[in-house]
Amino acid sequence: MKRDRASSVVTAAVGDPALLAQLESAYLWHPWSPSERPSDALMLVSGSGCEVTDVSGRRFLDARAGLFNATLGYGRPEVVQAIAEQAANLMTYGLGAASTPPAVLLAARLAELLGKPLTRTFFVNSGSEATETAVKIARGYHALRGQPRRQIVLSLADGYHGTTVAAVAMTRLPTTRAGVGPLPGGFASVATPRCQDCAAGREHEVCAGPGPEALEETITRVGSDAVAAFMVEPVLGVGGIVPLPHGYLAAARQICDAHGVLLIVDEVMTGFGRTGAWFAHQGAGVVPDLVTTAKGLTGGYAPLAAVTARQRVFEVFAGDPLIGGLRHGHTTSGHAMAAAAALAVLRVIDDHNLVEHAAIVGQTLQRQLQAALAPASVVRDVRGVGLLVGVQLDSAQRAAAVTAGCQRDGVLVRQQGAVVAIAPPLVLSPAQGDRIAAAVAEAVTDSAVVGS
Repeated sequence: MKRDRASSVVTAAVGDPALLAQLESAYLWHPWSPSERPSDALMLVSGSGCEVTDVSGRRFLDARAGLFNATLGYGRPEVVQAIAEQAANLMTYGLGAASTPPAVLLAARLAELLGKPLTRTFFVNSGSEATETAVKIARGYHALRGQPRRQIVLSLADGYHGTTVAAVAMTRLPTTRAGVGPLPGGFASVATPRCQDCAAGREHEVCAGPGPEALEETITRVGSDAVAAFMVEPVLGVGGIVPLPHGYLAAARQICDAHGVLLIVDEVMTGFGRTGAWFAHQGAGVVPDLVTTAKGLTGGYAPLAAVTARQRVFEVFAGDPLIGGLRHGHTTSGHAMAAAAALAVLRVIDDHNLVEHAAIVGQTLQRQLQAALAPASVVRDVRGVGLLVGVQLDSAQRAAAVTAGCQRDGVLVRQQGAVVAIAPPLVLSPAQGDRIAAAVAEAVTDSAVVGS
């Protein structure tokens, strides 16, 4: 009887926005959201290209690509077909030595894109899991080489690497840490190479920030024989859309090599064309020891993430005395349906030159925003790379007001502290870029007028 009643409620709710809102309020626990449903909260039912539609039929230009992951936009037929075909054949299969063709082919494709010696990929389900996996690989690598004291993983103080427990221990953002202690040890932070006055939205004459010497100093302070790895984003994402200064990654590579420390590059947000390159670190001429990827890997069509390692890192695990390999895995590691989706996404990016497109359209969008926002005294900076752009405002309150204003105008952006983050699908058209710039400029003007 209970089952029949539940089924009838679900059936009745389909197409009924009011009932859906009631069920949402009663049963759904949102990530990163207040307990009470905000009045401007969205309930989306469909999408096409760069647009999404809510339950009331209102359409929005998605200038945040979901959560920066819907890189091909919505309803891409090639990807939908690939998922359906794989689901009909074999959606997934177990752990251990078993594999499926999509997982094998995707690992091979990632090796092609990343280039030698980054040849071995371990699949997980999310960017946070990729962080956890990279930490375990780094520590295991040193232990198996007879250096078990090398356990500390370094990360930038303003970096972000996920919300699982070890990832939170690496992330200094207060919102991720409050109330979740005690956190595991074995982590230390490195001063971020950015001007803290800029980060706070304060007006000032000269920018100054720590450089790669802060990494050297931290390794020395902690003890180079105790450091396993340094994990870094090429562009700080949640930390404010902040590209690393020119030369920073190359210097970090040299410092890590000098101290026997592994370099882990977090490409979860920046990988697969987002920055106008397949991977953001490649423009720095740097080869990491480990690369973590997620988001754009499947374009948001399925949960999948990856850790790709140098061959020499992989080979060390053959010396594990227990299983002769990595003691780690998940039920859906290398999920066949997700891997099929990823292969289709990567083919679309390649076939339609979307990496180059993102570089061109992103550069135009950034110039438009800079020009439109130049007169606004509340704007401190417009920065970014490719289709990953941040508008730095004078306060988090103003960024919230601008984000809300854009939504009222039918454009979805994301607030990250005092920054409005813009990361639309890679298929964005020039006309849609014009619309984003106009909406942000109007929302900034309105926020300055009302003084919010």
